[in-house]
Amino acid sequence: MADITLTFSDGSTHVYENVPESVTREQVMQRASKDFTGKDVIDVNRLSYAEMPASEVALRGVSAFPGSVGRMVGDIASAIASPIQTGKAVLDVAAGTLQNILPERLVQAIGEDPASRQAASQVAEMYRQRYGSTEAVKKLIATDPAAFMADVSSIMTGGAMATGRLPAVLRALSTGASYVDPLALTARAGAAAVRGAGAVAPSMLGATTGAGREAISQAYQAGREGGARGAQFVENLRGQAPMTDVLEAAKQNLEQLRVDRGNVYRANMQNIKGDKTVLTFNGIDNALQQAESKVTYKGQVKNEEAAGKLAEVNQAIQDWKNLNPTDFHTPEGMDALKQKVGQVLETVKPGTQAEMVVKGVYNSIKNEISKQAPTYSKTMQAYSEATDQIREIERALSLGNKASADTAMRKLQSLMRNNANTNYGQRLQLAQQLEQQGGQQMMPALAGQALSELTPRGIQRATAPLGGIGLYSVGGMPAAAAGAAMSSPRVVGEAAYGTGQVARGLLGARQAASDINYQALLNMLYQAEQMKE
Repeated sequence: MADITLTFSDGSTHVYENVPESVTREQVMQRASKDFTGKDVIDVNRLSYAEMPASEVALRGVSAFPGSVGRMVGDIASAIASPIQTGKAVLDVAAGTLQNILPERLVQAIGEDPASRQAASQVAEMYRQRYGSTEAVKKLIATDPAAFMADVSSIMTGGAMATGRLPAVLRALSTGASYVDPLALTARAGAAAVRGAGAVAPSMLGATTGAGREAISQAYQAGREGGARGAQFVENLRGQAPMTDVLEAAKQNLEQLRVDRGNVYRANMQNIKGDKTVLTFNGIDNALQQAESKVTYKGQVKNEEAAGKLAEVNQAIQDWKNLNPTDFHTPEGMDALKQKVGQVLETVKPGTQAEMVVKGVYNSIKNEISKQAPTYSKTMQAYSEATDQIREIERALSLGNKASADTAMRKLQSLMRNNANTNYGQRLQLAQQLEQQGGQQMMPALAGQALSELTPRGIQRATAPLGGIGLYSVGGMPAAAAGAAMSSPRVVGEAAYGTGQVARGLLGARQAASDINYQALLNMLYQAEQMKE
């Protein structure tokens, strides 16, 4: 059998399907002259699936797949649109099939239903034509690949149901069915495209609005999660909450880090309280001498502030030396000295020479305890790491006692942008750690504030009008309006939040119906529509 395609002089075509191989070109032309009076045939193309190599069958199937899936979706829609007829068709075929396999005498005794037997025979004939020969299978794959894949998936799904008591077989067949089902494959491809768009969109909109990628991502997450996160975002987006609330939350988080650090310290100190070893000051004295050489030259002070802080630290250490060694020179006692020097360190400005020399002495005390009492190093590691983290957060976000609220707010509001001023995301990472460990939400509020304005932020505010003019010249007012919307932080923020809300609703609906096998259901509807035909 072959398919013969006629091409007419007006560009139209017609296909004679399943033409016997013995039919000649002349016979085809004679038939065409009767069927299409007044139309001139300019080409006759014979396509034989029996002789077609598998590679060409596969290539034709790939090319035909989109249209084939489209027809399948149409069939499913038709089945859903006429549920009564669909159900009747399924029942008729089932009843007719049962009558065809039962002994005829029993069928006649029960009462024959000719209509249902005819329906079953028609379905059987459809599948015979599809799979009755190698040529027929090749043609189905090349011209209607989605139908072929749906049939295979139906067989595997049915096999999975039949082997429900064999878990390994069930999993294998179910997985196989999902990988040959054309709708499932199309859905996975669509989901991959959506994920790709989801990764690109925040970056693109963050650039057009000037608000930064993180703000768009936070807006979407606020909508998807809802609750307190969603409320905090919306209140800040729409100017319904004091902007300084986020600063208070940041400070509360930082205070919680200090509380947690203190709890760790007290718990760990239990391990070294029993160590009564008397420690020496040799390493500390060497650190003091090195620090002195950095702030003086031949007895003359080079840096008044650094020299003053060093003198304060030196006096504290000398006073400690004069205390009872059995009480104050033990690992626990020397740790208390370290804390005293640490208080001085807290008062100096980061990045100054004063900080450098005081920190050098502070570290020498810590190192001396660790060297002479090895247990101390392991015990105090968590405390030291927490202290370093707190100091880094204080410095990066200006949350120390001496920093002004205005400075701290500017630092916090810059978190949504990824540039040199924010150390390319490092400041954002510290803020995320602060929020996670402190327990008070900050990021939704900061995202809302970043997206609260109608006009673009930063340099985009200056370039947006030029972009609007360019869009207007290309696509008129609709293009200019679309560009303006994509450049507006407020519009994009509301849209991202709304998109998150829609995603939350869809996720809830999916979870509520998680036990439904939609793949098998849609395939069943498609097969039911084939029965109606």
